[in-house]
Amino acid sequence: MTDGTTRREFLGSVAAFSLFPLEQERPDLILHNGHVVTMNTAEPVAEAVAISRGRFFAVGKNAEVMNLASPGVRKLDLGGKTVLPGFIDAHSHPAAAGLSHLRMVDCDLRSISAIQAAMRERAAKTPAGEWVLGFKYDDTKTEDARPLSIADLDAAVPDHPAHVQHRGGHTVYANSLGFRKRESTIRPRILRAGRSITTRSREN
Repeated sequence: MTDGTTRREFLGSVAAFSLFPLEQERPDLILHNGHVVTMNTAEPVAEAVAISRGRFFAVGKNAEVMNLASPGVRKLDLGGKTVLPGFIDAHSHPAAAGLSHLRMVDCDLRSISAIQAAMRERAAKTPAGEWVLGFKYDDTKTEDARPLSIADLDAAVPDHPAHVQHRGGHTVYANSLGFRKRESTIRPRILRAGRSITTRSREN
């Protein structure tokens, strides 16, 4: 070094600065007395978390985390409430999905025969004349290499109007009775592949 400081002294001062920074980071928010789901299998649940500049600073028991509090830190008593990781979903319908699971047959199955069996089972519990509804069907996930057809649904549910919603949300597959039930407003067209499309007729 040209100013008289040896290389050893310079490296020593750098090491000391890294161990003792000018300003020690402290949390600005502490959530305590909660049920914190950590997603860490080694410690799946914690009592408290400390947050610094929008990032997790510490996770652990109340006493451990509260010990990090400095004057002015904001503390929030959760009163036993649950804290979950942030969920980011650009397009979600939790309420509608919950109702669908209560009212409809989950058709997220790997074959058309399995879908037929599920629809047939629901039809056996459904009063005569009422709809048998399915949802979450995805033709790209079944082993049949073809979409549902009217014949498939007629075979599974011959005595009830039935329809199955595609997972994409823009296609519905219906049986013959289902089409007849809506013949005043819906006109079916059958494609070569056996796929049913429904188009609403316009009123003149």
